[in-house]
Amino acid sequence: MRILAILPVYDQVPPAGAHVTTREYVQHLAAAGHAVHVVTTVKEPTGEPRTDGGVRVWPLPYWLRAVRVARPDVVISHHRDRKAARIVAQTPGVPHLLMVHGMADDLNLGRPALAWFPSQACRAHYPHRGRSIVLPPPIDPERYRTVPGELVTLNGSTAAKGADLVAQLAGRMPDTRFLVVRTPRRDDPPMPGNVELVDRADPMQVYARTRILLMPSTTESYGRVGAEAMLSGIPVLASPLPGVQEALGTAATYIEREDVARWAREIRRLSAPAAYAAASAAAVAHAETLDYAGSLSAFEEACASLLPSRPARVRHPQRPPRTPAGAVSAGPPPTAEVVAWVHYGVPYRRAGSETMLHTMMRALKDAGTSVLVICSEMPEAPAVWDVDGVPYAQLAPAAAEATIRRMRPRVLATHHHFASDAITLSKRVGARSVLLLHNDHEQPAVALGPDLCVYNTDWVMKSLAARYPQLDQARALVIHPPVIAEEHRAPKTGNHVTLVNLNVNKGVATWRGAAALLGSLPFLGVTGAHGRQVSRPALRNIRVIPQTSDMRRDVWSRTRVLTAPSIYESFGMAAVEALASGIPVIAHPTPGLREALGDAGTFLDRSDVRAWAAAIQALHRDGPARDRMVAAARARSAFLADQSRHELELWVEAIGSLGGGTRPRLIAPDGAPFKSNGVLPPPEGWTEVTAKEYEQRQVAKEGAAAQSAADVWAEHGTPAPAE
Repeated sequence: MRILAILPVYDQVPPAGAHVTTREYVQHLAAAGHAVHVVTTVKEPTGEPRTDGGVRVWPLPYWLRAVRVARPDVVISHHRDRKAARIVAQTPGVPHLLMVHGMADDLNLGRPALAWFPSQACRAHYPHRGRSIVLPPPIDPERYRTVPGELVTLNGSTAAKGADLVAQLAGRMPDTRFLVVRTPRRDDPPMPGNVELVDRADPMQVYARTRILLMPSTTESYGRVGAEAMLSGIPVLASPLPGVQEALGTAATYIEREDVARWAREIRRLSAPAAYAAASAAAVAHAETLDYAGSLSAFEEACASLLPSRPARVRHPQRPPRTPAGAVSAGPPPTAEVVAWVHYGVPYRRAGSETMLHTMMRALKDAGTSVLVICSEMPEAPAVWDVDGVPYAQLAPAAAEATIRRMRPRVLATHHHFASDAITLSKRVGARSVLLLHNDHEQPAVALGPDLCVYNTDWVMKSLAARYPQLDQARALVIHPPVIAEEHRAPKTGNHVTLVNLNVNKGVATWRGAAALLGSLPFLGVTGAHGRQVSRPALRNIRVIPQTSDMRRDVWSRTRVLTAPSIYESFGMAAVEALASGIPVIAHPTPGLREALGDAGTFLDRSDVRAWAAAIQALHRDGPARDRMVAAARARSAFLADQSRHELELWVEAIGSLGGGTRPRLIAPDGAPFKSNGVLPPPEGWTEVTAKEYEQRQVAKEGAAAQSAADVWAEHGTPAPAE
């Protein structure tokens, strides 16, 4: 690839985390053999082009020459860099990757081919309707790992970073030494004498002086500094911001920013050797989950995905891709009444969204409706396949849109990445649109006016309704993710304590912490389809298996207790599947897990690892406590099975009642309708009208016929017969 990155700076020691992150990505692209050019938009002292680690760096006055020399396949820039935006405008037709590092007041991201975000929290901040990727910043352990020092450190001397709080803490704690790293081009804030202010330097030097890191920020899109510090086992005290929690998980201690007294108490608590050792160990364990190489590779793959003629990725070039169990190769249908345009599909991805959509499409197929699922972000899948009689096709977005235009389905369903594109397209082809809402995150597609909104839980519907008044105008249906108990029930369960999806947000640290405390019990981890998977540190009583399409055989038959310590779960498909086998479930009390499990769940806060270990031990051994929860699991599963059957019937009825939308119809000269195939032009003398126009013509035609009959009866002097 030929890459042109237009960045504010490209220094050896960049002044901020955003620039460090982008530089890491750019250096990796160059090291991987791609031709990389960088234009800097902030004036540089040297003012001359140079080469830095295989990257050709052009100061701003040379931008036009850089564009001509680079001849880029992909252009990369930062959000809110106005000079970069002007240069991007001079590269028409070149795919643009926009890097969105922070949560700015300017919510307009334009129309990049791909937007990069460091966290789901940052992604949710923007009403962006286009394609996006959430990828944690790459953090090189060798650049930050050191032996901690003795100071309490704040990185940044602004109020937004918490300098005002540090001033208050230092005043209350005169015997504690603090270190504040200055924010460039800012005046020093007033500080007590026990606070040392230093300029930005090599981060390893800062962490070598740091015992505790403070992050009392008012806003953070990720929390990179905390992750860097944890590489050295430095405990982190932080404000409970979503981006920081996403970055640091349960390894940090979260304190409300205004609670100065608690910040002081936590700093004093960590002066005890035992408390500090425990916090340091948690930091190191979390730091082990950072996937530096994986983040770099994923970014390179994201750039490659923008190339118009990019070949499909083949993992085993010596043989054709293997079709997973349950998938049958098939040709795509020539047409379908209901099409779902989504990013992923089963059996290649089996997260809750994919399995829910598949069961719903299968219900339509079983009711006699022709269906098709189009997946547009799954290069590992074949061109076409079939699961349970539901046909799937893997098509790039442009090809998917062309196919849908040709088919002109009666209903177009969608969710997640392609929601906005699909709803917009449905209006153009005259189809009814169905938006599946699997969580209460930001949902910009709601503003486009879908015909039917399907919510996966009551709580998600209520949460979104409170924020989106437009939802009052759309039909609503709640369908809890359907779980057909017979398809998941194992004839016999096993002996393991299981976690499905070894992701930080799914609670892998809680699960692994319990495993460390319960060394005599076997633990089973199942890698997931979404999020970075954490397989280290390895413990002797932990076994990890890959994602599987046969959960009954590979997972539930081995499980005695399921853990679900997720920080967010809109429903909890894995938990409900486990209930079918009478497996007790211990869960963090998210609204979705509470709605899914009811009284069949044991709910504990995910941060209390010892409480989780005690509950696991109680439910693992035979006795009244286990017997009670096994019975509750089976009863809940039966209730949910009845609920699923009823809700799927409502789903089929709802799709049937949506009608044909405004899809054009062909009308013969005599007024007879003819169904168009969307490809051939109408025969000579035929016209194409919308369904509404057709109805108006029929009313007029019937009215004319009625008047003609009345005239005939009148001629004979007889009133027309009563109806």
